[in-house]
Amino acid sequence: MPALPKQKDEKLAQNLAKGTMTIQAACKDAGFTANPAACTKKTTQPHIKERVAELRSMRERVVNRVLSQEMETSAQVAQKLGITREKILQGLYYNAQRCLRGQPVLDANGVQTGQYAGKPDANGANQAFKLLGLECFGMFVERLEIGGPGDFSRMSDDELAKRALEDAAALGLPAEATEALMLTFAPEKPDEPEDVS
Repeated sequence: MPALPKQKDEKLAQNLAKGTMTIQAACKDAGFTANPAACTKKTTQPHIKERVAELRSMRERVVNRVLSQEMETSAQVAQKLGITREKILQGLYYNAQRCLRGQPVLDANGVQTGQYAGKPDANGANQAFKLLGLECFGMFVERLEIGGPGDFSRMSDDELAKRALEDAAALGLPAEATEALMLTFAPEKPDEPEDVS
């Protein structure tokens, strides 16, 4: 799909594809009104939605290509240096322990005596443990709110589910995983009264 014929529509689609603005801010920047109802109506027009999906797809392809090139280069450098994931994790754990105890005291032959000197470095230990937690257990993940205040409150459950599926697809998440996750958060339907006849 080529750029949209109306310059304001194209600017809006580009703003939305970036994902860094609220819908109202994207509309205002493109030259439209920032009225929430008008913004919702404008951003759900089929030609806008198609262009946003296309721009996100293009951006995703470029990012994936650059990341794969960087990963190949990094992997080659790590292999030359003999760096492995295990060595990195061992080093982080050693640093965390050292930060908690202080510097080891060495005897005249350079052998550790089992004693430690200096103050413990709690900040250094916390940083090492944070990196270990991130890598090993996926802990300490930064969570960000998507959209502006009230963006989703005007949507019905079906509209919200559709939007979640579209956003997940734009991020490249597997459709099966997204649908399974959506079932987990599906609103419970009220029990129907039993027929007592």
